Amino acid sequence: MIGTSTRLPPTQRLVEIKAVAEQFHFKISTLLLHAGKAVEAITWFRKHIRSYARVLGTPEVAFLHWEWFSRQFLVFGELIETTSTTIPDTLSPRFGTADYGLTEWEFQPAYYYQLAATYLREKRYAIECSSSMANLTTEVNGVPESVMPSVYVGQYVRLFEQGDTVSILPLSDTEYTSYALSEAERFQDSYEIIALFRKAYESFQSLGATRIASVCSGGMAMEYYAAGDFSNAKQLFDNVAGLYRKEGWTTLLWENLGYLRECSMKLNSPKDFISYSLEMAALPLFSRSEEENRENKIKSGPAGSPTISRRENIQQEVINVLERNQSSEGTDDGFNNAMEEVTHLDIDQISSLRMVLTTSVAFLDQSVKPGSPLLVSVSLLSHLPSPVVVDQLEVQFNQSDCNFVIHSRQEDSPPFYSNLHDQVVQDTSLTLFTNRWMRLTHEAKSGQSGKLECLSVKATIKKMPCDLLPR
Repeated sequence: MIGTSTRLPPTQRLVEIKAVAEQFHFKISTLLLHAGKAVEAITWFRKHIRSYARVLGTPEVAFLHWEWFSRQFLVFGELIETTSTTIPDTLSPRFGTADYGLTEWEFQPAYYYQLAATYLREKRYAIECSSSMANLTTEVNGVPESVMPSVYVGQYVRLFEQGDTVSILPLSDTEYTSYALSEAERFQDSYEIIALFRKAYESFQSLGATRIASVCSGGMAMEYYAAGDFSNAKQLFDNVAGLYRKEGWTTLLWENLGYLRECSMKLNSPKDFISYSLEMAALPLFSRSEEENRENKIKSGPAGSPTISRRENIQQEVINVLERNQSSEGTDDGFNNAMEEVTHLDIDQISSLRMVLTTSVAFLDQSVKPGSPLLVSVSLLSHLPSPVVVDQLEVQFNQSDCNFVIHSRQEDSPPFYSNLHDQVVQDTSLTLFTNRWMRLTHEAKSGQSGKLECLSVKATIKKMPCDLLPR
């Protein structure tokens, strides 16, 4: 009968235990919070979480654990939010336990919403693993039909109809796993995760915790990316990248830029793709291992591990795009057509590409006299992992007579001058090596007197002009 409880198989037994524990925890937490005992409620929540944190069950049903684990944080966060919880004036180790003193964040609902979203995302990763393991079993046995909750908390049974007779049958662990996995795959968790991260983000922002708020914003961006909403994902990733650059968090910036370059490719924005790729390739970041395993790939996202070879590959991808190489990985006709509209890259004082290429222009005397020669020194520095061949270097001043163009003498690189009136100088090589300054000296003459200022340096690489503002 449906009301008869029997000893369940291991997986279903664990599901039942967690369901019962969840009910007790909810009632105890509610009573403590409504009694104004926030410290005791949070301490109880900690014990509840620690008791089940590692009780995942078999790998095939690990997604059930993360779903349950996420729900514990969500429900407790909502309880904290809906009750008048006040933070004690002084937080010391006497709150909680001697080893685990409570923190101020644990009195904020945003703390629990963020973790609820994080663990719900773990559920999605676990579903991907479970789906690959369960494919063969599902093909052979199929997904059981007419599964419904029993009258007992945490138990499930299967209805079996034979003529006019309806029987209640227990489920084997294999049948229950197939049913639970099919139900989990039916629902899209991405937008629920986004909603949780957004609640946490707004709350942290109101508290002035911009750093942890940016982590939540990055979480939203990843979920938009997973859901195929690349426009919203790119907007959020861009905002997060700004903080990461400011704080100098290169590891997080690497991962963030990996998503941004993929979004740019999906949105047919080659200029952004080139910018993000060059910034990634120039980041002062190195992985300890050159091997790319599945764990590193999941952790780092589309960027992969920041190995030397990976950075070199990213730089080569930019070269392929600039050369209109149709075989460049991931590009399509829309992306390649949009490439025709990309005319140049601006690298000014506030550009994130300042770390890619740096230029400096120096001369002994800023004042020039008509007809008098003036030695001008132009220096270029590249932080890219592979050598960069500059096809043409154009330097412009406030006095046009002093402008000059240096062209690299390459067999497959004919000169293309932007200003025929500029002085043209041939040079044997304009190759930039990693972290090594290349210095060039040119003698300029002006037909007028006055103060001389360098306005811009334009380095053309693979027919792509890069406008550099010298320092």
